[in-house]
Amino acid sequence: MITKTLLKKGSTQLNPALKEDINKTGAWFLGSKGENADWFSRMILEAIEANIDVRNSYFPEDPHFITQEVKQSSEYQESLRTLEKEYHKLLKELKNSAPFFSMRSAGHMLWDINIPSILGYFSALLYNQNNVAAETSPVTTLLEMQVGNDLCEMLGYKTTPIYAPNEDHQHIDPGTVGWGHITCDGTVANIEALWMARNLKFYAVALQNAIKNEEILAPLQALKITTLSGERKKILDITTWESLNLPIDEVLSLPSVIIEDFPEITVEILEEEIAKHSVQSLGFFNFYQRYLTDISNAPVAITPNTQHYSWPKAAALLGIGEQNLKIVPNGLTTQMDIERLDAILASCAENKIPVISTVAIIGTTEEGAVDDLEKVMQLREKYRKQGLEFTIHADAAWGGYFPSMIRSKDDSNDFSSLPISDYVARQYQMLAHTDSITIDPHKAGYIPYPAGGLCYRNSAMRNLVSFKAPVVFHGGLDPTVGVYGVEGSKPGAAAAAVYLSHRVIETNQDGYGKILSECTFAAKKFYAELACLDLEDNPFVCIPLVAVPSIKEGKSKTEVIDELLFLKSRIIDVPNQEIIADKPAMELLKNMGQDQTIVTYMFNFKNADGTLNTDPKKMSDLNDKLYNRLSFHPWQDDIEKTPLIVTASEFDPKSYCNKFMNHLYQRAGLAEMQDTPLNFIISTFMNPWITATNQGELLKTYIKVLKETVVEIINEDYR
Repeated sequence: MITKTLLKKGSTQLNPALKEDINKTGAWFLGSKGENADWFSRMILEAIEANIDVRNSYFPEDPHFITQEVKQSSEYQESLRTLEKEYHKLLKELKNSAPFFSMRSAGHMLWDINIPSILGYFSALLYNQNNVAAETSPVTTLLEMQVGNDLCEMLGYKTTPIYAPNEDHQHIDPGTVGWGHITCDGTVANIEALWMARNLKFYAVALQNAIKNEEILAPLQALKITTLSGERKKILDITTWESLNLPIDEVLSLPSVIIEDFPEITVEILEEEIAKHSVQSLGFFNFYQRYLTDISNAPVAITPNTQHYSWPKAAALLGIGEQNLKIVPNGLTTQMDIERLDAILASCAENKIPVISTVAIIGTTEEGAVDDLEKVMQLREKYRKQGLEFTIHADAAWGGYFPSMIRSKDDSNDFSSLPISDYVARQYQMLAHTDSITIDPHKAGYIPYPAGGLCYRNSAMRNLVSFKAPVVFHGGLDPTVGVYGVEGSKPGAAAAAVYLSHRVIETNQDGYGKILSECTFAAKKFYAELACLDLEDNPFVCIPLVAVPSIKEGKSKTEVIDELLFLKSRIIDVPNQEIIADKPAMELLKNMGQDQTIVTYMFNFKNADGTLNTDPKKMSDLNDKLYNRLSFHPWQDDIEKTPLIVTASEFDPKSYCNKFMNHLYQRAGLAEMQDTPLNFIISTFMNPWITATNQGELLKTYIKVLKETVVEIINEDYR
């Protein structure tokens, strides 16, 4: 019997505590209707005025060209008319851009950008600084260094303050400290991370052979190093396999150890001589042919099957080869199957296959899944004992700002009020133990493009990917961030955008954590709304990617219905603060749905006789048609007619494991699994106000639009 006592009327009115919590975020964005336009306009004008002041104060006696006479000339006036005409045409065209600022934008990993980041970008844009070199960006380079520290600290890496060269400060050795910088995007950050890991893997082999072949390095024959087994050996006495699997920090410490213990070897000499023997200089073919004749297998990198496309791209660009990416299948969920990772690592250890890096994803781009980083770490410890070493990289391009939710000013570990599971919270804590992390401020940081980022646990890692160009860097100038990575020229405005955003919206529970916590509540409530559609008499069923807990636990149909009724009465339409105070409701909310704010779901239709469609192709087509009606395309001039923005992708049996696909087919009521990919819908929640508008929660509108659109498609095409 259904437990009717679970039903109660949910309130849509915000209590004072929740209003106070939400109000703070209202100053951080322009507003879906431009509510902060007056104040924002004044700030933009201040940026222009400040820039004009600088122009006038820098050698004011210098001449200028644009006189009143020039302004009154016909040529000048005609140029202005052309500019205004073309500018107004552009403004008109831009009005057909996808309205990501809207409350109805719930598809892509993209929402409104925050005001501090816009002001930072715009004000720095007027100075056109190039962060490739400090001399072309004396201010924004320092801002990027501070941003690197901000990101590292949010992710759990240690940092040291940034001091001016002549600034007095007490030197205290902090041990291993992190370092981060801005990239154009997560793809470049992932490429850099794999580039670093590749060079790290072969650094000791290059050093060994440089010592053997370069007379100037002969003193280093006495150099000792600690192997992965803990033995202390001369570097020339360790085997090739041991060289490929030395402890990460031991390899990274080699240059500083050499400079300190062998003063006759300068940094310049060391870099120049090792370069002659590095994989970076020789390429894989020559390097293997000369130095790795006793290693019969190509090196590999290990990534989950939910990887971003940048990983095969990185493998191709770095000469590793896409075929040498070992892909770990997902399990019953879309998280990486740890048992399959264990098997891959076992094979690599047994067959002496060098492992460059293992990647875990903290927020997959299509499923919002957080891989079990804790168990990946445990596996590395297991295989270190078997002589296998590799870096662990966290691809947190999407999920990198979510750890702000667990970062409090008082370092407390109380996560009871957070809408995330204990599992997810643990993975965020484990980020501190990875070797490198990709993070995109232009995703969950609400910052303008381009603003990706890469952080290293050990700042020495950056030296493995530096190319110092004397044409650009000269005179002893500290090259700072410009030489470490793929990019050359890059906008200092991006650094200013992230910097100002972090100063205003802190990278902890009082800032980004507040925003993303509200977004996670919205995602969980939307998931609950989707799940509860099964309580209605609809001509379709909705299949969320993650089943409700009672279904996952194999409970009876009555118990499942009871849980759905509980969702309706104690979570849907209930203010977030009331949910937090309701322990049973909060416990269920934490452990239901997906790991972050991406909600993945599908619809299947019922036939005219009420039976469920069993044809996967027809179901897939239904979801594709739904996506096309709720998204945009070039040359579209009626964007205001699109009532909701979603995006879509597909579960392809060639990419996802059979166990997962079979389970999905079964839940959707489909016939025996086929090779047909299943299209699905994605809603991404980045708007912290969805559950707290002046008219209550907006999620009902989302559900109404989805239901009406699905029914329209069914009536048009399947009845």
